[in-house]
Amino acid sequence: MSRRALPVSIAFVLVVGGCAAPPATPTGYEAGLPATDPLYWPDRVQPGRLEYAPDRTTFAPILTERFPYPTQQEANDAYLRLLAMAPATNRPYPASLWLFGCKPGAIDSQTARVTRYRAPIAHCATDFLDAGGRRVTRETVNFYYDRSAWSMQVTDPPRTLVPWRGQEHSPRDFWWWVPGRSRYE
Repeated sequence: MSRRALPVSIAFVLVVGGCAAPPATPTGYEAGLPATDPLYWPDRVQPGRLEYAPDRTTFAPILTERFPYPTQQEANDAYLRLLAMAPATNRPYPASLWLFGCKPGAIDSQTARVTRYRAPIAHCATDFLDAGGRRVTRETVNFYYDRSAWSMQVTDPPRTLVPWRGQEHSPRDFWWWVPGRSRYE
């Protein structure tokens, strides 16, 4: 390598290295979001009874079983953490969310099946609200407790039934009523 090429290559490395974006720091933490969330379980699950966490925040109105769920405030904090890492777009995001009903397990976006885990993972019917508190949309959202904080994962499960291939019907057996016949022939 010549003496001229060395300073040029060093300058190139410094320029390219200086163009690299600094690591993104979530802006939501600067706004006073708690870095950790306590893990709460409802005392009991009873239809028509609203459950409260020890800090007097509420769980979703509909719970299926006794399991750790995020409270309304913890779910909003998880949503704000997600928004802090989301790319800026011209379309505004909903201002907050409200949990409608929760069940243990995570819903798969591709198959719409629920997978149960031993870890605190729940999927909730979630109302996304605008700044005036009006419902914009209701979506299914996965919440999982990781590193002492609730995190949120928006899902997009299929909303249509899977069509049967060929839609072939079973053949009719006109003698089904005769006693002693095998059920499967």
